[in-house]
Amino acid sequence: MTKKISELRSAELKYRALLNKRDEINEQAAVLRSERDTLHDRKKDIQDQLREARGKRDALVTKMRVHKVKRDDLQSKGKELIEFKKKLKGRPMGDLKSEIRAMEAEARSMEVRQQTVPMKLTEERELIEKIKAKLTEADRLKKILVEQEKIQKEIHDIDQSINAMFYEADKEHAEVVRLSDEAHVFHEQAVAFSKEIAVLASTANKKHDDFIKLKEDADAVHQKAMDLRGKVIDIKQQKRAEIIEEKRAVHEVNRATRKALDDKDKNDELADEALKILMKQGKIEIR
Repeated sequence: MTKKISELRSAELKYRALLNKRDEINEQAAVLRSERDTLHDRKKDIQDQLREARGKRDALVTKMRVHKVKRDDLQSKGKELIEFKKKLKGRPMGDLKSEIRAMEAEARSMEVRQQTVPMKLTEERELIEKIKAKLTEADRLKKILVEQEKIQKEIHDIDQSINAMFYEADKEHAEVVRLSDEAHVFHEQAVAFSKEIAVLASTANKKHDDFIKLKEDADAVHQKAMDLRGKVIDIKQQKRAEIIEEKRAVHEVNRATRKALDDKDKNDELADEALKILMKQGKIEIR
């Protein structure tokens, strides 16, 4: 019996120790689970910020591309006008106004001479032909001058258009740079958020793996505790059976003792009765 009690006490102590160890491991697992969930929540928050940063970056890049197309188009048209201006400037122009004035003055001088100086008819006709030629040439040069002035105006208008186009192109370029810089800021934020998410995910996965390992350890300890609990129950049942058997044996001894005592009392009474009868019959005499 003493051995059974000692064995039961030892089993119960080991059983409680296993339960305590299991609960301790579960508490550690609960801490890891909480830390893992906190990391996942943080990761979700960062993912929202990442999506927002990427959205702003992409919107800015879209706007930037529109301005970039406008800038490139204006620069291309400006370059085309510069080439067209070079072709216009390649035409011979010269100082036609002075030449025309000189021809007209010479023609007037010849007219005065023709009107005031006596000369032969052949000389006068020759002079008249020269005057006509000078005036004809002057008229031709005047037409060229008109064309030159038209070209000069076109060149001036082209210069203004070129300046206006490159001015607008510079404005578009400045907007491209501004939007690119803003997009770069959000891109850097997105990169930083991506790195942070990767770290959080890696840490959370490590926490989860450790959590699973602890849960497996806790389950293993729990199983050992349940196995030992079965042993404790078996020992208790054996102890209870032994106690019941001892009580039954004591009860049997007591019952047998009482029966023996009862039988002795009855034998004593019968002996007394027999003695009394013998005494009455005179067969026994007490002296």
